[in-house]
Amino acid sequence: MKIKYVNPIWERRHVYGFPVRQYQTYVGNQIDETFGEITLQRADGFIHRLNKANIVSIDNNQVDFDIPQDIKISVVGSKGDLYDVERVQGIDRCSCPAFKFRKKCKHLEALAA
Repeated sequence: MKIKYVNPIWERRHVYGFPVRQYQTYVGNQIDETFGEITLQRADGFIHRLNKANIVSIDNNQVDFDIPQDIKISVVGSKGDLYDVERVQGIDRCSCPAFKFRKKCKHLEALAA
């Protein structure tokens, strides 16, 4: 799989002392896909997590992902702790310890409701 991706530093290219290309190309096998990201693994084992909002084309075919609206809510955990759960540009995040280690947690279910 070959993905053409908007360079994340393109908007601030004027502050860098070296030339910055507008697009980057990533090649590898897709190993995961979520609402907001595609995860690729290169042949050497290196893994790229790419935000779908910045993907221009996949295998030279133009793409336009339907990125969900940004949401931010607070969720009470099972022990009464308050966690921030958010979806920004289609990427889900939670402030709980489980999400920090596994990138998944039960609090993300609140975003679906």
